[in-house]
Amino acid sequence: MARGSVLPTYGRLKRLIQQELAINPSWQFARDVLRLIWEYRGYSLAILAVTVLQELSALWPVNLLGQFVDRLPSGNLGNVVWLFFGASILYPAIMRGNIMLRHKMFYETDFQKRVEMTLEMCARGESADAEAAGAANSRIANAVSGITNTTYHVLGSFAPVIIKIIVVAGSLLAYNRLLGLAYLGSLIIPAWLTIFFNNWLRVLRDAQYSVISQVEGVVIRAITARGNPEAHTKLRDTMRESKNILIALINKHQLSLYIRQAALVGSQFLVVFLALFLRGKLHLTPGDFTKIIGYTTQVAVAFLDAASCLDSIISFSRAYHIFARAHGRRG
Repeated sequence: MARGSVLPTYGRLKRLIQQELAINPSWQFARDVLRLIWEYRGYSLAILAVTVLQELSALWPVNLLGQFVDRLPSGNLGNVVWLFFGASILYPAIMRGNIMLRHKMFYETDFQKRVEMTLEMCARGESADAEAAGAANSRIANAVSGITNTTYHVLGSFAPVIIKIIVVAGSLLAYNRLLGLAYLGSLIIPAWLTIFFNNWLRVLRDAQYSVISQVEGVVIRAITARGNPEAHTKLRDTMRESKNILIALINKHQLSLYIRQAALVGSQFLVVFLALFLRGKLHLTPGDFTKIIGYTTQVAVAFLDAASCLDSIISFSRAYHIFARAHGRRG
């Protein structure tokens, strides 16, 4: 009897989850991104491998700079300067190759998804008039851009941050456990602020893509309906509304980025101050401080870049939400 009561409950729960996944645009967006990564898994694995190599090579100059600082008083520099020079030009070479590889995947996926979603809309027989067709085309373009750009950022922006955090945390933990844990804790507030601000901007982003999707159709109607004052008035009103939304969105977004940057810089400096407090106990050299500051600075820059990319991904997901709501897209 107990087994019989559990199985139906499990079945209902599974069906509810499947229904939620089928109707929730956010889950549909995540599903399409993962499908795209899996479909192009050869590119994805190559990008991840190059990204690991890129981030390890980015930290190498910091280590060599620390050695250079420690050896400078004695004058016994050895080959550190040449290694520092070589490491400094190796990182940008790998980074440029990684960018070319990511853009190769981006353009391959972008054109394919644009064709697929356009033909899917054609098969449903939607958008009979020019204005509706223009609006539908704009929604498709925004949705495709969201999926492909998210794939680009997931592979090229979040992987480097994770790698940097792991390497830097390991290095600081090697100095001192308290120092390493303090470093990891310093990332909590900026991460929470990223989630908070994205929820804060959600309504504006929905309005942004809702209005943008109307602009193309309104423009087409104004061009084709010659001498129609109503079409011209609608064009001016739509453009004015779009302008006001975009200005409000950029102002709030830049404010949120600055607050996160200030919080991250402050928390990273706490790690440096803690290292200064523990310098006698840990026998930290000037080169060690150079490494710690270099590590935390690199992570701070990468973290802010990833946070900005996450903002873009959330924005892309709202564009997909507008598309899915308008076309009744299902799993």
